[in-house]
Amino acid sequence: MKVWRRVLERRLRTRLRAKVALEIHDNTHTMLTFQRQRAMWRLRLHHMFLVAPDDVVQALASFVRKGDPDASVLLDKFIERNRVYIRRLSPAQMRKRIRLEPVGQHHDLERIYARLNERYFEGRIDAAITYGPAPRVKGPRKSIKMGSYSADSKVIRIHPALDQPVVPRYFVEWIVFHEMLHHVYRTRKGEDGRRCIHPPELMEHEKQFHDYARALAWERENLDLLLRARVTPA
Repeated sequence: MKVWRRVLERRLRTRLRAKVALEIHDNTHTMLTFQRQRAMWRLRLHHMFLVAPDDVVQALASFVRKGDPDASVLLDKFIERNRVYIRRLSPAQMRKRIRLEPVGQHHDLERIYARLNERYFEGRIDAAITYGPAPRVKGPRKSIKMGSYSADSKVIRIHPALDQPVVPRYFVEWIVFHEMLHHVYRTRKGEDGRRCIHPPELMEHEKQFHDYARALAWERENLDLLLRARVTPA
């Protein structure tokens, strides 16, 4: 590893025409970072770059030196081709990095999740749940994403605007139930080749929710209330 690092350091030094301090890492998200310190460039690169071909090293130097957009595209393609070398974390490991806050002032998501899991899924859903961070929005919202599910970390996030006394419990339960269904019915490609987030089976299964019609009606009548909700970012 040390020998390969020195070789890459020398290749970059030649192209950047400056001193280079290179650190190699095994991160799972950020593949490259850099900063200029007087006459030296400090770079942190994923170990996939150790055997990068000349065109990628040249693109790396161009991107570092002047933010070349064409170089950025080439680097993205190189990272995508070598994604197999990125260490995968288990869902449990990912969840350790996430701040889980399921208990709100008015609705306890963990309790809601547990009861739904027992009632509809026989306790088989293995996920975590939390209120998501409040998006920083200037002016009135035009739309609101009330929930999301990450298949990688198996974490359900609920918009904090739902943690209000005027939002009925059955409506929060419906949103949580919908996100739990994403754990059962995974995203797939449709016949047209596009990603299908809500397959027909999921939409049909959702109708089994005990207050489905009432929750839909409440959403239609009160969407403006959720859009106007003032949520303080953490």
